[in-house]
Amino acid sequence: MMIRHFGLSIALLSTLFGLAQRGTITGTVTAMENGKAEPQPFASVTVRSSGVENKGTSTGASTDLDGKYMFKVEPGNYTVVTTMVGYPSVEKAVSVIEDQSVTVDLELNGGAQEMKAVEVVKEKRVETETAVLMETRKSDQVVNGIGRQQIAKSQDRTAGDVVKRIPGVTIINDRFVMIRGLADRYNTVLLNDAVAPSLEADKRAFSFDLIPSGALDRILIYKSGAPELPGDFAGGVVKVATVGVPEKNETKLNYAASYRSGTTFNDFYKSQGSGTDALGFDNGFRKLPSDFPANLYDVSDVQQLAALGREMPNNWTAQKSTATPDQRAGFFIARRFGKQGGNTYGNVTSIDYTSTSQHYTAHNYNYNTYDLTAQRSDTIYNYTDNEYLHNVRASVLHNWSALIGTKTKLEFRNLFNQLGEDRTTMRTGRDLEGNSDVRNYAFRYQQRTIYSGQLHGSHELGNSDMSTLNWTLGYGKGINKEPDFRRVRTQRDLDQADANGPYHLVLASGASTLDAGRFFSDLNETVMSGKLDFEQKIRVKKEGLGVKVLAGGYTERKDRDFSARWMSFKMANLVGFDNSQLSLPLDQVFSTDHINSTTGFKLEEGTNPSDKYTGANTLLAGYVSGQVSMEKKWNVSGGVRVENNRQELTSATYGGQKIGVDKQLIFVLPSVNATWNFGEKSLVRAGYSATVNRPEFRELAPFSFYDFSTNNFIYGNPNLRTATIQNADVRYEIYPTLNEVLSLGAFVKNFTDPIEMFYVPGTGGGGTRNFTFGNAKGAQSFGAEAEVRRSLNGWFTEGWLSHLGVLFNATYIHSEVDLGTTQGGQSATRPMMGQSPYVLNAGLYFSQPEKKLQYNILYNICGQRLFAIGSVGIPDIYEMPRNVIDATVSKGIGKHLEVKLSAQDILDQPVRLVQDSNANGSLESTDEEVMSYRRGAYFSAGASWKF
Repeated sequence: MMIRHFGLSIALLSTLFGLAQRGTITGTVTAMENGKAEPQPFASVTVRSSGVENKGTSTGASTDLDGKYMFKVEPGNYTVVTTMVGYPSVEKAVSVIEDQSVTVDLELNGGAQEMKAVEVVKEKRVETETAVLMETRKSDQVVNGIGRQQIAKSQDRTAGDVVKRIPGVTIINDRFVMIRGLADRYNTVLLNDAVAPSLEADKRAFSFDLIPSGALDRILIYKSGAPELPGDFAGGVVKVATVGVPEKNETKLNYAASYRSGTTFNDFYKSQGSGTDALGFDNGFRKLPSDFPANLYDVSDVQQLAALGREMPNNWTAQKSTATPDQRAGFFIARRFGKQGGNTYGNVTSIDYTSTSQHYTAHNYNYNTYDLTAQRSDTIYNYTDNEYLHNVRASVLHNWSALIGTKTKLEFRNLFNQLGEDRTTMRTGRDLEGNSDVRNYAFRYQQRTIYSGQLHGSHELGNSDMSTLNWTLGYGKGINKEPDFRRVRTQRDLDQADANGPYHLVLASGASTLDAGRFFSDLNETVMSGKLDFEQKIRVKKEGLGVKVLAGGYTERKDRDFSARWMSFKMANLVGFDNSQLSLPLDQVFSTDHINSTTGFKLEEGTNPSDKYTGANTLLAGYVSGQVSMEKKWNVSGGVRVENNRQELTSATYGGQKIGVDKQLIFVLPSVNATWNFGEKSLVRAGYSATVNRPEFRELAPFSFYDFSTNNFIYGNPNLRTATIQNADVRYEIYPTLNEVLSLGAFVKNFTDPIEMFYVPGTGGGGTRNFTFGNAKGAQSFGAEAEVRRSLNGWFTEGWLSHLGVLFNATYIHSEVDLGTTQGGQSATRPMMGQSPYVLNAGLYFSQPEKKLQYNILYNICGQRLFAIGSVGIPDIYEMPRNVIDATVSKGIGKHLEVKLSAQDILDQPVRLVQDSNANGSLESTDEEVMSYRRGAYFSAGASWKF
């Protein structure tokens, strides 16, 4: 029914679009230069209605590289106005007849106005679609990006939704970036030119779901290296810029409500929470009691131990409610201060709040060794997991900007996010290996806090624009807390299942995180950084030849402190224990009467020395580079970056043996980039760079964590080495107009000592797997990328097709890891972990500015990627491709109101994990599904009001 309604809306909109019988205004903007009329690219052209009905309405654009412009308008009288820095505005009146085209050429003359170019540079707009494409074209490196203007065309809610529209990018778990098929560990994220803090205990990754899309100015991804870029990457350097000061005062309120199929208005379960969960954090309800000892190992008094057990809340069941529609609300205000010609100040504040719910049913399987004769694997277990997730995000952005005189710009940017996720897992099914029918539960609450602040300055030195100095001071703070993560298992014999026999609580003989276990963890990370860049242009006598030198330094200090504590209930006395308690409902099992030293339960500490670590990373880097360019012909830049990095970690093994990591390494990282312009609209660029990939704190620490959903254990390896990568890129680019691009490129990367996740043979049981990190001998990744971003108005001069734009980008990647001879039990070669062989994005954008109407359809798919590594008799597991289609309609009403309707993941195809059961390197019909679930199609309706 949803697809039928969606198709009906498309047909209706198409009919409306076809009704427009408009005229066309085209022309060229020129200016006299050296006695000759030269086309003027980037000139601003505005078409303003002179009719009574539409009096005051206008639409604007910039001229292309040939100084040309074109507008589709309704029949009527208009005024065409062009403006450009340094010239007085020029305007002409014109009448447009239905289905006719009129040419209006505009010449900028009358004497150039005296203006200081530095004022233009300070105020240039960088968030528009045209500005992003021009920065892509002018960059020395291979770069792709997306700006605020294009972001507004979709209903993307977070930076994670936005960034996946960029060529070669996929998003893992809705928040982690994978670039060119390389996992998140190979990417570096800069938030306003400062390293973004990570909140993930188990990986090196920035959570892109932290930033609401409304706070974004633009995202640029640099895929080739340069001396001024960080040296620790292989996939890409992601530069995220938050909103700066707009051109005018603005106030905006927005609100949206959303419906998710399978969730909204259905039953929803979650455990009891605190009064502040609605703000994204726990107020202390889930923390250990204030008088709880630092550990239970020192508590010898049985009565005291029983009293401590009774202090723990009896919250082993979920509360039932009805899932209400998701809610999103935001407030945005921007103000400018100061007078024309004097100092100018600006402020942007954005406050966003989101509350969402999601329920899905996951089918979870595990198997024994594949039987070649029977062409199948015997099942270990067959579970059905009902997952209930409730998420809250509160975000505050507060930025200041000051233009002091004509040579100084200062910026102070602040972003604060508070996120809370409440996840309840209710598992039913059969454990065939254990001959039991199971009913298991997990209750997990995670709160994440992130602050990122930057103070930035740009200065032009001397009396010309030949010397510039830029500096940035950054501070980031990340906090991740998991208070009272509870897991409990119950089971009954399969023979009793049909008779509806009672379920019995499963208790371990010792402390366990799985059986009546309670887990607490805290992660704190602080990042402080400083950056200084100097650029000097050198005057040369040859006309058109440009030379400049760049030099700079960077320092960064990252500190992390992680600690976990866990305990569980067990039988207090094996002889006197009352076994009837094990069959009681879960809300009665751990009542205070049943926690005692004779017939009931007692707490047992399981925390060990490996459950905490402290880490520090100190990076000192310097670079120098040079650039030589011949105007509109070619550009060559190159240099070297030197990084001195010291990595320290203190932890211990399970048995208490101290582990200390202290590695100080110096890397010399050369790079070179070259661009050849074949004409005004096409160029070829090529680049080479050497980069590194350092192990992260979590990968070095011996801490072991159990993942309830995937039934896996993961622990670190303090002997990891830093990987080195050689990167080469080439790309051909065509820019038909200022907001159109066609490109085709190729890349190759060679890795030495790449860090990979390995399965640990001979470990685990009951379908569990153990994984750790290690260095492979080497790896190679190569591929190709293509991008098309075009408007159809060059081929269709009328009708709704003339309003249509096309977006397409695709990436093909092949990677192979050489594990060497040290990793027994695994294939000698395999794809890199998490690598997708292809990524494809496509979209149709309809825009009718004069009617304030916009309609978009977007498509995304990525190829199967390696999800979990296997061994002898343990198959590799792959995440399968799924087709994702999103659609958005927006309509402006009057001067202040805009409404949006969107449908996301319309096809609602399942997320599927499939194992290569017969280990032949390809997935076939005989290979078996390990997990599958549907997220649910998502429909939103929202409105924004501008003051």
